[in-house]
Amino acid sequence: MRLFPEKAKMQALMKKGLPVIFAVAWTPVVWMLMTAILGNAMERMIGSWQPVVAILGLTTIAVMSALVIAFRRYGLKIFDEKGV
Repeated sequence: MRLFPEKAKMQALMKKGLPVIFAVAWTPVVWMLMTAILGNAMERMIGSWQPVVAILGLTTIAVMSALVIAFRRYGLKIFDEKGV
C-alpha cells in the first residue's frame, strides 16, 4: 500500500504543504540569526528586552512570510517546468 496512490494528490500536497513545513522548520533559525545580529544593538538603544523581543518577533514573522511567498512563487515554477 502506497502513501499516495495518485500522483495528483502527492503534487497537491507538495504544492500546499511544503511551504508550511519550510516555514515551521526555519522560523527558529531565522529568529536566532536576527537575535544574534540585531539583539544586542537594539537592547542598548531601547534599554529594555521586552520591546526588543516583540520587534524581533514581528520582524521574524515578516521575513518568514516573505520567504514563503518567494518559495511559492519561484520554487514551484521550477518544479513545474521540470515536469517532476
